[in-house]
Amino acid sequence: MISEFNSLAEKVSRLAQLTQTLRQENADLRLHVTSLNNDKEALVRRMEEAHRRIEALLGKLPETELDAEPEADAAELELTEEKVV
Repeated sequence: MISEFNSLAEKVSRLAQLTQTLRQENADLRLHVTSLNNDKEALVRRMEEAHRRIEALLGKLPETELDAEPEADAAELELTEEKVV
């Protein structure tokens, strides 16, 4: 009976240690996730800023004849579609 009690006490002790280890690991992982989320948000902000800057630069470029052609093609396509219908 005493050996059974000692065995049970040892198992409870190991379970308590494992629980504490898992709690610490969980806390560490939560910190890591928070850090990764902060990094991701910073990268998203940088990407958005880069996108805005590129859009601003593209807006400053003069329009060329090649840029105007796709619009003409789209208008011709609409006219053709209207005739088909």
